[in-house]
Amino acid sequence: MTVETSRTAARINAKLPQLQCQRCGYPSCQDFAEAVSNGNVPGDRCDPGGIRVLELLNSITEQDHYSLDPSFDSPTLPTGVKIEESECIGCTLCLQACPVAAIIGAGKLMHTVIRTDCTGCELCLPVCPVDCIKSIDFQEKNALSYQESLTAKSSHHRFNYERWQHRTQSAPLAREDNNEASRRDEIAKSVARVRSKRRVLNQEHSQGERGAA
Repeated sequence: MTVETSRTAARINAKLPQLQCQRCGYPSCQDFAEAVSNGNVPGDRCDPGGIRVLELLNSITEQDHYSLDPSFDSPTLPTGVKIEESECIGCTLCLQACPVAAIIGAGKLMHTVIRTDCTGCELCLPVCPVDCIKSIDFQEKNALSYQESLTAKSSHHRFNYERWQHRTQSAPLAREDNNEASRRDEIAKSVARVRSKRRVLNQEHSQGERGAA
């Protein structure tokens, strides 16, 4: 990357929401900024930034996109997630997936979300084995209030991401196989217990409805 390209990437990254949501197809806002700066990808993929960020990137890159790529465009987006704490099995997978360390908890203990730190990236949803994490507080992304909130919080989110990145990079990269196997076994057992509990509750609910009828 040339000095000029690096400077352009820094300017682009400074305009991005810093949600680290990967909706653009890149691991981080910085990676997306570098790809746009290098000419590897157009600047019309920042879903949360909407038209506001699109116009800013147009001015930096001298591109002329009038709308987002439809494949990267959502009318509404969540501003956070919530963990159904009574259903949480404490597997810690969501802690590892969160790019801004907005989830706190420990193994086999209930987890919870720090609402002020959560970016609504939803990266924790697909890794939850019991589906106890839900997206909340959806807003129209091009609404002024939503975009103003992104601008106000971008520095905070970027700081949390950089802190998380430093912590994960300095952590051991691998675990012993037997520890990982034991962990997977514990998660599988916990998932089985939760599913069994849900089946019982569903059966009781169905019986109650039949009785009421």
